[in-house]
Amino acid sequence: MSLILRRSLIFITLLAAGLLIYTLWFGMKADRYDDTAIPYLESTLPILTSWQFEQLKPLLSPTARLEFENEKVQQAYQSFSRLGHLKSTGKPTYLWDRSDTSKSLGDIEIIGYQVPLEFDSGPATIKINLVADGRSYYIQHFGIHSEVFAD
Repeated sequence: MSLILRRSLIFITLLAAGLLIYTLWFGMKADRYDDTAIPYLESTLPILTSWQFEQLKPLLSPTARLEFENEKVQQAYQSFSRLGHLKSTGKPTYLWDRSDTSKSLGDIEIIGYQVPLEFDSGPATIKINLVADGRSYYIQHFGIHSEVFAD
């Protein structure tokens, strides 16, 4: 076997092994939150999509509550009501997580998820960041993407 072919095979083998290890590691990280974060999302998404700020407020992290004190942010939240009523939610997909520190909550984990949603007006996707402080989850940030807003 030529030297170039042997080195190419070694490179491809190392690349495949690295990809396999990364996939397993990513899956283990996602599995860590399946038993707690997914049920939390399933119970809070109907509240979040009720478009009632007073119902949403207790679910927000302290940082998110401060941001929602801004009237423009509350108006932006109300503009999502153009989607209508939530009909159904799909399976949440884990995106990422990272450790951080919060003045009010101490050491926290921030976990990103994406969830397909179905509204009266059609399909949408929410990307939501949750904060875990070891005892409970809070909503840190969210964004909803839908064709309704393309007009």
